[in-house]
Amino acid sequence: MSHPTVALVKGTDRYQNIAQALDLLGKNAVSGTRHVLKPNFVSTEVQLAATHREAARAVVDFVRQHTGHRVTIAEGAATSDTAKGYENFGFVDLADTCGDVELMDLNRDAYQTVTLYDQELRSWPFRIAKTVLESDHRISLAIPKTHDAAIVTLTLKNMVVGSLIRDMGYNLSNLVGGVSDQLLKLVPSWLKPLFSFQGLSRLGITRISGSDKVKLHQGYLNVHLFLYQLVRIIPPHLCVLDGFRAMEGNGPVSGDGVDWHVAIAGTDGVAVDTLAAYLMGFDPQSIGYLYFCSQDGLGEGDINNLNIVGTPLEECRHAFRPHQSYQAQLCWKETGKRAFERLKERLTSIEVDD
Repeated sequence: MSHPTVALVKGTDRYQNIAQALDLLGKNAVSGTRHVLKPNFVSTEVQLAATHREAARAVVDFVRQHTGHRVTIAEGAATSDTAKGYENFGFVDLADTCGDVELMDLNRDAYQTVTLYDQELRSWPFRIAKTVLESDHRISLAIPKTHDAAIVTLTLKNMVVGSLIRDMGYNLSNLVGGVSDQLLKLVPSWLKPLFSFQGLSRLGITRISGSDKVKLHQGYLNVHLFLYQLVRIIPPHLCVLDGFRAMEGNGPVSGDGVDWHVAIAGTDGVAVDTLAAYLMGFDPQSIGYLYFCSQDGLGEGDINNLNIVGTPLEECRHAFRPHQSYQAQLCWKETGKRAFERLKERLTSIEVDD
């Protein structure tokens, strides 16, 4: 039985929280030579929805301290130009001051096409950035947020979805991204679900988009199945959650801030996300992709099997208000477990044939 170590720190300083959590893991948390740090720029305008530069600085300092290697900060923004996010959120200055830090737009990267399967075992091509695929030390630096299709978005989802390619001629802000950042507050509450990825999926827009990040959204169950399959391909090696200011309600962009003041870190992404979901008031087993990943042995999904170091759990629990579609999102469980077993059989047969 595995007992992966997960560091949990609550404090009054964002940088120090993450630095202390990483120090609790120690130098063995860093391996390899091609370090790719993946932040979250689901929005390039809303800081609450995006990775903070001080969080990134803490991770870069930790990696540089123990390896001296270059760190590539790599993101493919979901809705607009990645460079805009780097500029707006202070990452350009971060790279200039830290030295030997490269900023990369994954949407402009070379890619490899992989095949994923939906709940009916239909095949779907998805493009993954080669920089992520070829990295031997992938670091996911995410913000704990509620989500409109996956219940919560944490380190695993941040890594795998952000690594998918969005065509540069395609700008989701015309549909949901930039519009939601600036104008969604003006939309009546009963219309807001239409602007979510799930709403766009119902309209069929996600099938014809030029973004593989958007194409992922083919109904609640398929979102979880696709995420699980992507974690099999590009699992993060080091997972860090900056919960200094997290998001509840109608995330991942338009939710409300939570001054949580927590940092979580570990080398087992399933374990890190399981602990985070638990602390946020969710049953980790009710989150499809976490359930599938733990069942397939991709990480530890039982809170009782974690070696949690740092701040006591009871000091960090906070019940997050879920997305307004939360009850509907739970429908993945109706047929999800059987679909997962069929999918595993298909994946196993493919591996045997190879």
